[in-house]
Amino acid sequence: MVAILAIAGLSLYLLLRQEVTDEINEQLELQAALIVEELNAGRTINFPLASAMEVPVSFSARKKLGDTLIYDRLQRKNEGYYYLSLTRKVKHRNYKIIVMTSYIGWQRYYQTIFFSFSAVALGITLIGVLLNYYSNHNLWKPFFLNLENLKRFSVSSPLPLQWHDSSVTEFEELQQSLKELTERSRREYLALREFTENASHELQTPLGIIQSKLDRMSQLDVDEEMAQYIVQAKSGVERLTKMNKNLLLLAKLDNDAFAEKQPLNLKELLENHLEQMSDLFEARNITLSVDASPLTIITDCYLCDVLLSNLLSNALRYTPSPGEVSVSLNHNQLIIGNPGQALDFPEQRLFSRFTKGGSHLQGTGLGLAIVRQICLLNGWIASYAYQGGVHYFTITFS
Repeated sequence: MVAILAIAGLSLYLLLRQEVTDEINEQLELQAALIVEELNAGRTINFPLASAMEVPVSFSARKKLGDTLIYDRLQRKNEGYYYLSLTRKVKHRNYKIIVMTSYIGWQRYYQTIFFSFSAVALGITLIGVLLNYYSNHNLWKPFFLNLENLKRFSVSSPLPLQWHDSSVTEFEELQQSLKELTERSRREYLALREFTENASHELQTPLGIIQSKLDRMSQLDVDEEMAQYIVQAKSGVERLTKMNKNLLLLAKLDNDAFAEKQPLNLKELLENHLEQMSDLFEARNITLSVDASPLTIITDCYLCDVLLSNLLSNALRYTPSPGEVSVSLNHNQLIIGNPGQALDFPEQRLFSRFTKGGSHLQGTGLGLAIVRQICLLNGWIASYAYQGGVHYFTITFS
């Protein structure tokens, strides 16, 4: 628009200048013709800004059109004038005729056109901005509302996703596609969660039966080879039982089954866990360095116990013997650090399910996934860092 207005303004200026110049030339030619008529009639020349002087017959000059400045005593400034100078023979006498007329300077034409077009451009711009703002605001409002709802969408949420209708066909098609996608994702999630819950519940009974039978078999008189098989079977069943328990807990966390929350003294709970696990740390020749300040959080007591147990068990399992585990609790963070080798898998997979190091296959790979899920449920932040050969797990309480 600016380019078009600039070209239009320049074209108007050049066209106007040509038209005004042609009109001034015609006016000056007319005045000169009138003076010639007056001289033919023998009358005195009495035209403003015009003169006729007799010159020798031998004097000849070409017709000349130009401009000049004449001081205006009334306005006390120089004014611009166009003049026409020519010679004419009247009754065998030679006259030099000069006629003049005032004109508005081209600078003023240019300024007038410039400011006029600038005002037009500014007005068009403001009106265009306002029209575009309000029209686009109304057109895009449903899109941004749907986008905001989509950002907060979670397949685990029991509330249906609210959609805002739009008059734009493309937005309606996008909304329909997203609606089908979110509904399909929710159905798949519910089916997976139901399968996990059912599988975990159904596995509890046969696992309990197998465990009890293995306990009975271990009390019988068996040879050494059979006893070794029984021990290995019991270890596998215990690991499977623990995994089943963790999967059931994750299913409950996904289902938000822990809605009851209460204020808890985290320092007291942490000290109880450290006291209960002190023998396990001593057995592996691992010392504890504890720096705990009072902190009260609001959460489910069972989930808080699971969180602390998983973090401390993780530090116990992966700390080489002898070693030292540091536990720090301040006004809004719990930091547990344990020495060890760097991760042999990408760091971003650390809190994912069934992720564990190649040298520690006895774990279920669900402990840190449960920690992350508990943090998500309570609005906390679980983070990890590896510095100076030490793994740091930080829980930031909101």
